[in-house]
Amino acid sequence: MTLIQRSRFFTVIAILAASASLSACNLYEEGHITENRVQVIEERFVEEVSLEEATPGYISGLARHYEKHGDGTVDLSVTYDPHSRSNTAMNASQSAAGLVKNLRKEGVRNVNADILPLQGYGDESMVVVSYMSYRAEAPKDCGRLSGFEDTDISHDKDYRMGCTVETMFAKQISRPKDLLGVGRVDPTTDGRRAGNIGDLYRSGARNEPLEGETASE
Repeated sequence: MTLIQRSRFFTVIAILAASASLSACNLYEEGHITENRVQVIEERFVEEVSLEEATPGYISGLARHYEKHGDGTVDLSVTYDPHSRSNTAMNASQSAAGLVKNLRKEGVRNVNADILPLQGYGDESMVVVSYMSYRAEAPKDCGRLSGFEDTDISHDKDYRMGCTVETMFAKQISRPKDLLGVGRVDPTTDGRRAGNIGDLYRSGARNEPLEGETASE
């Protein structure tokens, strides 16, 4: 073997050895930034109060909660005792009608009301309200940054960057159901809105100038 052949031989051996060492190494390292985002949790909201507690103030608060978190039909039941002389089915029906009227005044239109026989409560009538609701929570498998809420600043090797920001973001969501997007909107309502916009363009009406706000020069 000549000197040139020997040099080429050792060069090939070195390249093969380097390739083997690289193939044995895992060049992929998992990132430290969370890829998870705020979760929207769907659950059934259920609340039971006495008829005396179902005041206009309570109904107003319930309507605000439904507007922010609720979706679909509000199921409302008023109980009565078949053995009571005052807590009768007729009185329960009248009470249910009044509650539905107050809810509709507060903007809650889709209400399904009924009366429910319930023995053992005597003259006390109960109101049970339920509907689907949504709440925003921190991303899955996300914790808080060490030292964010206490003095413990020990290193958390499993912490993902961005988790604390996403968690704080979830707490500030006023209407969690908005995170579901427009797919939850009634298609009839959504289509009517789009049609109205098209009708305006087809009519040739001019857009009126905006008033009330000015831009800085």
